[in-house]
Amino acid sequence: MKLLPIVLSCMILGGCAPKRVLVLTDPAGDDHGPGTYRYPDHPAFSPGSFDLKAVVFYRDGDDWVVEVLFASRLKKALVFVRQDDRRELFPQAVDVYFRLSTGPGHAECLPGRDAGFAPEDGWHKAVVITAVPRELRRALESTTGVSADVFVPSRVRLSGRKLKVRVPTSFLGEDLPYTVSVLITGTSFRRSFRIADRVRDTLKPEGMCMDVTRAAGECRLDDPEGMDCSFSGCDPCGSHPRLIDVLMPKKGQEKLLGDYDATEGRRVTVPMINTESP
Repeated sequence: MKLLPIVLSCMILGGCAPKRVLVLTDPAGDDHGPGTYRYPDHPAFSPGSFDLKAVVFYRDGDDWVVEVLFASRLKKALVFVRQDDRRELFPQAVDVYFRLSTGPGHAECLPGRDAGFAPEDGWHKAVVITAVPRELRRALESTTGVSADVFVPSRVRLSGRKLKVRVPTSFLGEDLPYTVSVLITGTSFRRSFRIADRVRDTLKPEGMCMDVTRAAGECRLDDPEGMDCSFSGCDPCGSHPRLIDVLMPKKGQEKLLGDYDATEGRRVTVPMINTESP
């Protein structure tokens, strides 16, 4: 990972003044969680499309801009949300956790990730990039007590290999936090969009996070009777993280994400990255 506080020209950013940009890079080819995870067999899950390449932060007016770059082009799929509602959606989901001070923070990742932070690394604010922001906000509000600390951008711009969102400084602060964690997961569509759940006005408490199962199942996003898509390859299963890639300064993700115990229920601890230059 490279920490590059650099100034780009107006020509590059399309603005009228230079901007300070923070670029965090991630090792290539590690989009397999602890090393055993495999993509679902579906055109929307093309090789490398969950492989985090870089995360970019910069200020633009009253917003922070967050750009997430993947190793290959992102694709959308026609998702059968309900009988009369089909949408073209991308399956990737990105959690960006920020630690703003030395005070206590949230020790657990958002629901469904099955991971947490060390006590000294708890997060204070989080941004979640997803194709279904309204539904995810409802899920967090109804199943967690941390929704006030989570910003889910209503608009996500997808361009080639990149997802781009804007985060207001009123949420994140005037100064960009230098301690961050970035996790790549998938969005569970069908399980959270069941008509019965809508009628009962409830949502599953898993944070709409795509599962990881032992063996691959059928993945049919556009069929309400089809199987729910999931990654495969947990071994052993139980307490395993539902994380496909994690921002890390160097290789070592496989060992980190494999450090769970299915028998004792011990989950993995993901790192916070201090990006301040020495």
